[in-house]
Amino acid sequence: MDTKVRLSEMDIPTDLKLDPKDIETRGIYRDDSVEKIRSRVGILVSIYFLDGWTAEKRQGLFECAKDYMTLFPEEITYYHFDDLPRGKEWKVGVVPEDLKDHVTASAEGDEVYFDLFHFDEAEDSDPSFCRFMAFAFPKEKTWHTLSGIKAHFPPSFVFSSPDRFVEIIRQWSEKLGAIHGSAGLGALSLPGNETSATEAYYYPWLMQYPALEYDAMGRYWNECERNGECDQPRSSNWLSILGRPNLDRLGGYVAVESQMTKGMTMYYFEGGALIRASELPALGDEATGGIPEGYRTAARIIKPIRFEGYKFSVIKLPKHLNTGREARLAETLKWIRRFD
Repeated sequence: MDTKVRLSEMDIPTDLKLDPKDIETRGIYRDDSVEKIRSRVGILVSIYFLDGWTAEKRQGLFECAKDYMTLFPEEITYYHFDDLPRGKEWKVGVVPEDLKDHVTASAEGDEVYFDLFHFDEAEDSDPSFCRFMAFAFPKEKTWHTLSGIKAHFPPSFVFSSPDRFVEIIRQWSEKLGAIHGSAGLGALSLPGNETSATEAYYYPWLMQYPALEYDAMGRYWNECERNGECDQPRSSNWLSILGRPNLDRLGGYVAVESQMTKGMTMYYFEGGALIRASELPALGDEATGGIPEGYRTAARIIKPIRFEGYKFSVIKLPKHLNTGREARLAETLKWIRRFD
């Protein structure tokens, strides 16, 4: 990705420091036409898993959500699921029984969706540092076999204790039986708006800071399920999650660990492992040290099994670059291969 070319008329700070306070205060894109925050830089977590219709996976999903509610009791203000017409206020310290029933008491044939989030009426387009979104699909939906969670974290939470954060993701991966996933500094946008919003609000972040993670979850599902390759890793980042089937495709735990370079660490969970690329997440631009070697190594490790069978795209381009399907597909593949 050539960051020397002006890729968008949208202005973002091009001199972010690898400092959580700076990222949280200046890593914001505000759309002046509506005076709203549309995107920001924060920590982005994606964990994908199979058999989301089982009682075990749905209980695990609720346990992860409870963990998140415990971590950010003051910041989460609303929760939402299919049966609620709009977000419902969350009473701090109380696990919502209707949410618990929706997740854990649902039948195999029911789709489970819910969203925990911070909502500010004055900034209703802000993706927020605090958000936990989950999908678990029903048993008979055989064409859509991959379930998942997408969570945002404030950078200060991760940078203040990276080992604590890694342990949280390790535990969540175990509870869900993760097949693949990733976590790191990322371009946050309102879920569902990644490819449907008027502008590609997150796109300038990806161009300026190449280590940022990004996930248009719905569009990715459509792409990988079409090819029947939903069990293959979508991406790699500061943390790369590999379930046991994917580790086996790469030769097993020992074969994967033997390829890791200095500063990288492997963490085991029942059913898989996490690869940590470096001590802290990276932005990846030259001013902050470039892309760490561990990020490139993680990408090389998963490359033989990484999903690249895109027919369309998961990256929305700014209008002046959106010259057609081929341009969008090329940009998606460039992003997927940016660490290679």
